[in-house]
Amino acid sequence: MVCSEQIACTADYSPVCGRNDRTYDNECLARSAGVGVAHKGKCKCACPENMHPVCGSNGVTYDNACLAKCDLVGFRPGSCGTG
Repeated sequence: MVCSEQIACTADYSPVCGRNDRTYDNECLARSAGVGVAHKGKCKCACPENMHPVCGSNGVTYDNACLAKCDLVGFRPGSCGTG
């Protein structure tokens, strides 16, 4: 069993793409998860171009669930309502 070292990270938002193709809020959080950094910025998502709208927990309507997952937000089926 391999234990990873406990690291105290800040909440600063400076996204990085981990070598596991997951986006982390900052380099410290990626490294504390035992993941190397592939590059600065969010990971690119390879999503299908199908139209099955979902409403993100951030109030944004995404064309499909894959795109919502790329932004790391929860979602529900259907477009977001206007009020």
